Amino acid sequence: MNRRPARLSVRLPILVVGLLFLAACGEAPVSEGTGIAARAEIRACGDADISGHATLRERPSEEGVKLVDISIEVRGLSDGKHAVHVHETGQCEPCSAAGGHHDPGPFGESTPDAPDYNHPFHGGDLVNIDVVDGHGMLETTTSRITLSAGRLSVFDEDGSALIIHTNPDTYCDEESDLKKGCAGGSRDACGIIRAAQ
Repeated sequence: MNRRPARLSVRLPILVVGLLFLAACGEAPVSEGTGIAARAEIRACGDADISGHATLRERPSEEGVKLVDISIEVRGLSDGKHAVHVHETGQCEPCSAAGGHHDPGPFGESTPDAPDYNHPFHGGDLVNIDVVDGHGMLETTTSRITLSAGRLSVFDEDGSALIIHTNPDTYCDEESDLKKGCAGGSRDACGIIRAAQ
């Protein structure tokens, strides 16, 4: 009598159950994205020859928190670090029309140079972009904004804009009132954040 088929028929279910158990215990794969994306065409606030673009893509995390991956490439800025923030209004003409930092909520004081102890923890606060030979690139991820609907969405009633400042953000770590200009000072470039088609 040939017993091999019997052994195989017993081992196969055990192997399948074992693989299912290992899969259940392992980390669930994170989705590549929700399909929600946005872009911003970056232009100079003044007469300088500054141009670039930003892409934003929302994705879920294992914890259920929405993450937004941000990629920025810009040319024409002065070399060094420059502050980058999502600002509260989708206007760039003039760049001051973009308002303060995107920071929804009843306690948000969004003007960066006002007595505002929440900076650098506004919804729109990002890290600095580093520019070398006039070329800057930034890849960062934030959980402070969303592209989908909700309280943190950049697509609220008046939209949002991406601002690149003249100076770096020192993150305003003072014990009392914020030091003027600690969030990057004047505005070099602006791009209105628009839903990607």
